[in-house]
Amino acid sequence: MKDKNITLGRSYYYEFFAIPFFFSEKDEKFNLWKKQLDYLKNSPISNENLDDFKALSKFSFDEFRAEQNRLLYDYSYSNIPLTASFYKEGRDEGLAKKLVLDTLRKSKFRKNSELCKDSEDFIGFIFYLMSSLLKDEVNTNAFLSTELFVNVINEFIDEFIDFIKGGKEADFYLHLANLMQSFFELERSILAVEKPKLKPSVAKEMIEKQPYLSNLKTTKEKFNWDDNKIKLNKFI
Repeated sequence: MKDKNITLGRSYYYEFFAIPFFFSEKDEKFNLWKKQLDYLKNSPISNENLDDFKALSKFSFDEFRAEQNRLLYDYSYSNIPLTASFYKEGRDEGLAKKLVLDTLRKSKFRKNSELCKDSEDFIGFIFYLMSSLLKDEVNTNAFLSTELFVNVINEFIDEFIDFIKGGKEADFYLHLANLMQSFFELERSILAVEKPKLKPSVAKEMIEKQPYLSNLKTTKEKFNWDDNKIKLNKFI
């Protein structure tokens, strides 16, 4: 039987993980994220993460934005792929996008393509979708979130975390990656899903040939949720 409190708690964590991967110029979403941080730090998944919560709580928006730009969006420096497809095929908008779309079409949620220019295989989008699916499943018998986890998230998440931890000068994102590692270990336990077998990294192979350049739109966009639609509204 599904535990509603656990399902809701999982949805909070997915939204918490989603926000820092969206390009930010204004502090509204970061301020929301800090409120989520204050709530989640009171019941950490592991006591080993207490120091991570403490470290993250000290970051200002300007400090966060500077690291985000440097680590994720500075193309002279960044080599952290931000789409699930890249970890599977060494390119953006591949099979993982199709798998996300398959789940999305079965749900009541729809992406407004006029406002949302990022691909469905963008990791931030996937986390936000997972959060919405879980919230919707609290009072239903649907299990689309499990489908999304098994088919997509479980396949890339470990390597994604490794890429973040390997990022030069990562500080904010290093602590976030530590939280993600604990959370996704718990996710596998809750869903009784095994960690994928280790295999040669397609993403690393491609990056060695050519530095990763994201196709993501960084023209000052942010997520906004409106009933049954997933939207991206441009910053004013």
